[in-house]
Formats: sequence, C-alpha cells, structure tokens
Amino acid sequence: MLRINYIDHMKALGIILVVLGHAAWLNENIYILIYSFHMPLFFFMSGYLASRQYSIKEALIKLNHRLIIPFGFFFFVSFCFWLPLHFFGSGQASNMPWFDPLSRLITAQADSFHINGVLWFFPCLIVISVLQIIIFSKMKPITAFIISAVILSFLLVNVGLIKTRFYWCFDSALVGLFFFQMGRVAKESGLLNSTVLSKKYFVWILLLILLPIFYIAALQNGRVDMRELSFGVIPFLYPLISCLGIFILFLICSLLKASPTSRLLALSSIAIFPLHLIIFRFLNKFQLMILDSTSVMFSVLPYFNSLLAIVICIFVFNFLKKRAPSAIGL
Repeated sequence: MLRINYIDHMKALGIILVVLGHAAWLNENIYILIYSFHMPLFFFMSGYLASRQYSIKEALIKLNHRLIIPFGFFFFVSFCFWLPLHFFGSGQASNMPWFDPLSRLITAQADSFHINGVLWFFPCLIVISVLQIIIFSKMKPITAFIISAVILSFLLVNVGLIKTRFYWCFDSALVGLFFFQMGRVAKESGLLNSTVLSKKYFVWILLLILLPIFYIAALQNGRVDMRELSFGVIPFLYPLISCLGIFILFLICSLLKASPTSRLLALSSIAIFPLHLIIFRFLNKFQLMILDSTSVMFSVLPYFNSLLAIVICIFVFNFLKKRAPSAIGL
C-alpha cells in the first residue's frame, strides 16, 4: 500500500498527543492545547482516507473487519484488566457489579466506558462510518460537509439541553461527523496537495502567523472535550480552533521527510490508542507508592510515562500483528 508521508506524520504526532493528553500531572495549558484538536484530527484523517469504491455490502464488511472486531477485542482486554480492580480493589470499581461494564457496552454512551475511557472513539467512528456508507456516500463531499456543519451548529447551540447521553456515542458522533466530512472535502479538493503549500518558505510564513493565533485562541476558549460534549467558553470557537490546529499540524508534517519511526507509530496507533490508559493505570499507582507527590519528578513523569506506554504498546502491536492480526483490523 502506498504510504502518504504527511499522513503518517500526522497520525504519529496525533497518537503521541493523545497519549500525552491522558498522562497524569500534565501542565494544564498543554492539556488545553492538545484537547483543542487531537480527537478532531483523527476523525478528519478517517474522512480523508475514506474510500468511495465499495458497495454498501463491501463497505459494511470492511467496517466490521477494521473497527467492530478491534472494538470488541480491546473492550474484552480492558474488561479483563478491570476485573482485578473489582474483586481486589477498594475504589469505585469494587462497588460495582462485575457485569456492569458489559451492560454499558450495549448502550455505549460516550461517558460510560469507565473500564477504559478512550474506547468511546470506536463506537463513535463506527456510527459515523455507517452514516457515511448509507447516507453521505451518495452525496458530493461538499454537500455532506455543509449538512454536517448545520448539524454541528445546532448541537453547539443546544448542547446544554442534553441531559442524558445518546446511545452508541451518537451525540459525540455528530461532532466527529463534521471533521470526517471536512477530511473528505480536503481530499476531494486536493487542498493539502496544492502547489502553494509545497513551497517551504510559504509554509514557514503560515506557521509563524497561525501558531500564535491558535495558542491564544485555544487558551482563551479553555478546556474542551469532544467525548464530554464540552466546547469551552465560546462553543462556536471549538470547530474553528480544531480546524486551525489540524491545519497547523499538517503544515509541520509537510516539512518532515519520510521516517520509519513515524510509519511505525502510525501503524501501531490502532493498539496504542486503546491500550495506553491501561498501562498508565498501573504506572500511576506504582509511582504514587514510591514518589512524594510534591517531588520535582512529577513534572517529568507525563513525558516519561507517555514514552514508556507507547513503547510497550508497539511491542503489543507487533505481537498481535503476528499472532492475531484480525484483532487489530489487519
């Protein structure tokens, strides 16, 4: 399969940001900057790489292979790691019935995956993919994008009225749908491959202009979280800041040369994404036992733990690639 260098770089840097954004003891401003665009980035790339060459039946079979089976597998793995906390722990997990996560799997609300918070991404992208296959694939990308923008605008205006989360992450999926369709438009229009953006001096000028704007706007809007339907101080700024962050990351990646490390991270992201929180759970408990919470070491731990979690997940990915490739959609 032909690799697109800037896509590999974007996925690699994106998954690093996802892991770092979940690391304990991270600086608040870094957290805000990461969350302002890191999940929209993955929905954007999913749309950018979406194929229009399959029939509905073929597309659904591919969806089952690439997303539904990995979702089931990583849910099972997360459940197995959660069970010891239920039986032998003394926290919130021990006060729940052992089958509680299984019942939540049926409803799959975005805020209900307490065994592994990142699992919400799978049903969210599954819902978006089904909508794309059945409805939006019949439309021109620009038409689908406009519809998704109208839906997102309506959601941003009325988000305060949502008291109960929708099943199968449908509410968060309506947000992700906008970035997915934006990815399709970017691919169809050839925006990321334009001649102007191939000129390095122009890219550097854009970065010098856009980076300060992104930094100030993201911090001013404050904490956001697509999973929690939290869009900051001014909700309508959220999609604009996210798009700006995605574009800036693309500009940075367009300056980078092909890298085996980026390609490995991009390929391994299917394992890094759902497994790193499990590793963090054990690392954090161990570190709290041996380190003083006021220690200067805590300022370094988010970066050390992120690197360690990524390395471990890459080993797991390589193992699954050889032993159980279908579990990771290969």
